[in-house]
Amino acid sequence: MVFQWIGIATTTYLVIKLVYYLAQGAYLYFFRTYPDFNKYGKWSVITGATDGIGKETAFQLASRGQNIALISRNTERLKNVAKEIESKHNVQTKCLTIDFSDDEEIYDKIADFLQGLDIGTLVNNVGTDQELVRFLEQSNLSLTIRNLVRVDALSILKMTQIVLPGMVKRKRGLILNLSGMPIPFPIRKLASTTPIKSFVDLFSRALSYEYESEGITIQSCRPGAVATKTAQPYGDLEKMISTKDYCTSWLATVDKARWTHGHWQHAVEAWVWHKIPTALIQKLADYFYIEPGAKAMQDLEKNK
Repeated sequence: MVFQWIGIATTTYLVIKLVYYLAQGAYLYFFRTYPDFNKYGKWSVITGATDGIGKETAFQLASRGQNIALISRNTERLKNVAKEIESKHNVQTKCLTIDFSDDEEIYDKIADFLQGLDIGTLVNNVGTDQELVRFLEQSNLSLTIRNLVRVDALSILKMTQIVLPGMVKRKRGLILNLSGMPIPFPIRKLASTTPIKSFVDLFSRALSYEYESEGITIQSCRPGAVATKTAQPYGDLEKMISTKDYCTSWLATVDKARWTHGHWQHAVEAWVWHKIPTALIQKLADYFYIEPGAKAMQDLEKNK
């Protein structure tokens, strides 16, 4: 009789847990509602804004009435994106050419560039690529380490340091940090990038608790593969979620959760990976991701 009640209680718990996760997923990814981004402020600042998710985010925020401050390293692309945004959405834009792998003095330039703007939204999107090789086999390890720290980690800390004080003063603001899908287990040939992704995710979620009482919304976004140039080695881009579909889904999760995968397909993918034993993960990652990706990178390099 005791075992029967234990079985009933366990089954009930698992059913409730499943229903909760399904309801939460439906709320985040299928019942799409968008916040009024203008309630945070008049300007959105986006790093890595000339391609991929950053560029699409800029267009979608502009379509919702936001003025856009674009920060990226390619001047010509910045000008082209800004011109296209202004012509399509009749909003203001500002551009600043910055290479986030440079020394910390760049943040003085960024602070001056943003001075006086009513910044409501900060999108920390800039990031680097990494070769799919073992740690010591990277072609320029010292440069890779420097860029990972400066571009993927330091940029988020410093951009937050610049923008957050004004948000706190105004008692409103939104910070969206894109990290990529953090992997809670070790994977060969991803020794450098996975810890950085986890750092960005944990920093974002901790910060959201620290500043929610100040009226600031902070969200960690953890996407999987999206059809961008950086994802080209990892599979057929046509089979991946487009940047438009991804950003349309992701921006609907703002104000609903401290962290999100941005799209239901990535949420399912992450759930599956979390259920697989670490030893099996290594083999699956090698077969489906690391080896094909490394070969594709080599082929791309040969065809340059």
